[in-house]
Amino acid sequence: MTVQNNITENLNQWNKISRYSKWMYNVYKKYIGKRVLDIGAGVGTVTSYYIDNVDLCVATELFDNQIDCMNERFRDIGYFHAINFDIMTNDIKQLGEFDTIICINVLEHIENHRRALEKMRSVLCDDGKLIICVPALHNLYCYMDKNVGHYRRYGKGELKNLAAESGFNVIDDFYFNFMGIIPYWLKGHLGKDKGGSFSTDLNENNSKLYNFATSVLEPIERAVRPVAGISEFIILTPGGN
Repeated sequence: MTVQNNITENLNQWNKISRYSKWMYNVYKKYIGKRVLDIGAGVGTVTSYYIDNVDLCVATELFDNQIDCMNERFRDIGYFHAINFDIMTNDIKQLGEFDTIICINVLEHIENHRRALEKMRSVLCDDGKLIICVPALHNLYCYMDKNVGHYRRYGKGELKNLAAESGFNVIDDFYFNFMGIIPYWLKGHLGKDKGGSFSTDLNENNSKLYNFATSVLEPIERAVRPVAGISEFIILTPGGN
C-alpha cells in the first residue's frame, strides 16, 4: 500500500473517533481568527468545527480525492475553497494574507520543516496565530509513523527551538493525550501487523471505547496539563526578526 493510500485511509478511519478530533479542536479553538489557511486539512473534519465562525477558509491538500471531498462537503459555503497545493513547491504568497494558519499533523510529513515554517510566516499577519500539532516523543517512532510518511516525531523543546529559528514567538506549548503513549508504544513495538497505522484496526466497537475514553480524558487534561503526551501543540505568532 502506498503512503498516499495509507494517509487517506488513516483520515477516513479517524472519522470513527470524531470525539477525539473534537477534543483536539477544543484545545486550540480560542486562537482561530476570521481568515484561515488550513494546511493539510484532510477531509475537512476539523474544518467543520470552525467553518461557521470565519469569513474565509482556504484548505490545502496534496490529494485530489480529499480536495473533492471537502469541496463537496462545504459546497454551500461561498467563502470556503479547497485546493491542491504543496507548501514546499507552490508560491504560498499567491494565497493572500491570513490571521490564522492551522497545521495539524502536517509538519512531520515535511523534510525541511524549518523552510515550511518560514513560508507560513510570510503570509501570516503581524498579530496572527500559527497553530501546530505534531506527533511527540522520539521513542514512539515506529512503523506506524513510517507507513504514513512521518519523517520524525518531536522531542522535548525541539519544536520551540525550530519556531525561534523560523522567526516566531511562542504563545503556548503543551502536550496532549498522555494516556495514548502506552497503547501507541505497545502497538508500534510489539504488534505483529507492520503494514498499517494506529487507525488500521479501528472498528465500531473499539471506536466507541476510544470516544468514551476521550470524554474522560479531556476534562482531566483541561484541569492538569500532562508532562508528556502522544502529541504536542504549539501556538506561535510572528516575531520581530
